[in-house]
Amino acid sequence: KQWYQRRVRGPLKHETYLFDLERANSKNETVWELEYDTVGAYNLTWLVPKEMQGLYERLASDRAFFNKTYFKYMYHSNNNTCDDDCYEFELCLIQTGRSHDPSICNLSLEERRKRELKNKMC
Repeated sequence: KQWYQRRVRGPLKHETYLFDLERANSKNETVWELEYDTVGAYNLTWLVPKEMQGLYERLASDRAFFNKTYFKYMYHSNNNTCDDDCYEFELCLIQTGRSHDPSICNLSLEERRKRELKNKMC
């Protein structure tokens, strides 16, 4: 399988696997189970910027699609619902690519827009 291309300089595909530790311990075997394939799950060709922008736009415009996606993301969490504040916050994380530092997404939408405008002026 081709999952990386030099000219793209990034991954072309991503798969998420689950590992059942209790099962592994009880049966003394390691079994990895495919949870989902990002390209297949979201009907993408590759994980390239243009396709990822299209995915973001779909998440931002189709709340039912977002909720289905969020449930996959939060599958093993006790909190798998997302109200309007959560929705705005999660879209911000996706758009900014700063999931490691969500501080900008904790700002109000108005504050984020002011910062974006200020950055464009510089």
